[in-house]
Amino acid sequence: NYENFLVDSPFKASSSSKPSYGSFHQQYWLDGKIIAVAVLDILPYCLSSVYFYYDPDYSFLSLGTYAALREIALTRELNTKYPDLQYYYMGYYVHSCIKMRYKGQYYPSYLLCPETYIFQPIEKCKPKIEVSKYHRLEEDSTKEDANGVVNLSEVLILYDRTRMPYSSYKNKNKESNDEDEVKEYAKLVGRKSYKKMLLYRDS
Repeated sequence: NYENFLVDSPFKASSSSKPSYGSFHQQYWLDGKIIAVAVLDILPYCLSSVYFYYDPDYSFLSLGTYAALREIALTRELNTKYPDLQYYYMGYYVHSCIKMRYKGQYYPSYLLCPETYIFQPIEKCKPKIEVSKYHRLEEDSTKEDANGVVNLSEVLILYDRTRMPYSSYKNKNKESNDEDEVKEYAKLVGRKSYKKMLLYRDS
């Protein structure tokens, strides 16, 4: 849905004239005419390039490349206001799609390993994804997704209107048989989240 993807946003609009977190449309004008629009999300750790569209009559200007350079400059500018905002995120990279390969021409560029969720230099990744569309990008076979490790003792439960670790919940409700369900929940949301969120259990 076009509106859900490029118009509607879960972020609240800000009345401030200064850039703040949220969704924005960056317009490119030439001789009084709008020729391109970039849809951007300014997030706590990165500037995310969501989408870019332009008037095909101006394709000779390489507007996608120009917009990427402008967005990199904007990322550096925002970093002076938000020190944690250090990265420019260009979204999906499909190596077999020629139109996407421009994303790898900026240095340094990184791709996220689909198994460890650790970013890897794109130079090391290209030979692997040229052989297979899906490939583990992290070379160290001993590394795994630390956020995907499930420790049930760290999972927080909301039971009988009380916050407690899963172990305490099991002691109070010994007849419960939901360990597999709780493990699945913890794996889906990740370790960072299940240590903060409360999983509701019926009393």
